[in-house]
Order: sequence, then structure tokens, then C-alpha cells
Amino acid sequence: MLINKENFPKVALDEMNSIHDVEIDIVNRLYEALKDFKEGKVSQEEVSKLLEEFLKDVQEHFKFEQGLMEEYQFFAYPMHKGEHDRVLMELLELKKEWERSKNPDILIDYLENQFVPWIINHVQTMDTVTAMYLSNFLK
Repeated sequence: MLINKENFPKVALDEMNSIHDVEIDIVNRLYEALKDFKEGKVSQEEVSKLLEEFLKDVQEHFKFEQGLMEEYQFFAYPMHKGEHDRVLMELLELKKEWERSKNPDILIDYLENQFVPWIINHVQTMDTVTAMYLSNFLK
């Protein structure tokens, strides 16, 4: 398991917490598939399918949050969206690298050493502030 949902930070909006929970499930499945691929237990096609599912989920996750931030004129929208854009670009580059090399170590390293620290920090900082702001309108 890459991320333990029980220890993952929560924010003031249940909708955001639910989205994070789904994303954690998907990234954990991808992570396990990458490790299994290294051992010959999972096909490259299965890893590619899970990577695509993860990317689509991240895109929907970011789109949902950005839509609410725009609708309710969140003051830090440009900065928050900028972080989303940066991470999405990294993930799209990672997908290209996977398609080129089929090297699971590159994805495993990124997930462990960049994505996990980023998502935890992002939720504890930007998402927490965003959810508190949005909770004034959505509760």
C-alpha cells in the first residue's frame, strides 16, 4: 500500500474527502500493479490501464475542485490551479515515459517520493484552506 486512507488528512468538505478516498484507492492499485509487474505477475497492459484510470481520476478531481473555486470566487484560485496544472503535467510526462520505456521503477519512484509527499502537503495546506472557504457556501 502506498497511501493509508486511515491516516490521510481530511478537509471540511465531505465531497472533497470522498474524491481523495477514491483517488487513494486507484493510486494504491496502480502502485501494487507496478510492483507486481516487476515480478512478472501483472501484464504491461494492466499497468497501462490502471495508469490511465489514475490520470482520468486526477483530471476529474482537479476539474471538480477548480469548478467550485471558480463558481465561488476563491481568492487563491490561480495558485491552487497552478499546482494542479503542474502535477498534471508531471503525470502526463510520466505516462509518456511509461509508454516509451515500460520501466516500473520510474513510476514507483515518482509515486513514493514526489506524489505522496505532494498530495499530503497539498491536502493539508491548499485543500484545507479551499474546503474551509467553500464550506461557507456549500453546507
